Amino acid sequence: MTDVTIRGIDDEVYARFAAEAKKRGVPIGELTTMVMRNLVDEERKPSYRIGNLEDLSVSKTDLESMDAPVVFANIETLEFESDVDWPVFKAQVQSIDNVETVKVPRSLSKFQVLTKSRNVEEVVSSGK
Repeated sequence: MTDVTIRGIDDEVYARFAAEAKKRGVPIGELTTMVMRNLVDEERKPSYRIGNLEDLSVSKTDLESMDAPVVFANIETLEFESDVDWPVFKAQVQSIDNVETVKVPRSLSKFQVLTKSRNVEEVVSSGK
């Protein structure tokens, strides 16, 4: 095993982490190893990037056809068609970045869309 000194850990986070180790009945080093192992062993899915477009309309079938999440970026108007629901949106849309207008169907709330959005000027209900 390797001995390591880690500087700059937030005091509150360390205290909570130490309390979690105690609650689990394991040494802090063992819990740290478990967390590190989970992070490095995590299966990372690839993602697709679609962007640099004026307008794009996306259906549920479009999203389901992808074998990994999608990043939508640099699009003037991005519209999700009326068949797109929250489970598919949540699973298949990794993020929406730098989009002027996102149009959403009634099956999605604006807040749901905003959880995946950065630098979006407006989110409007398409009324479909």
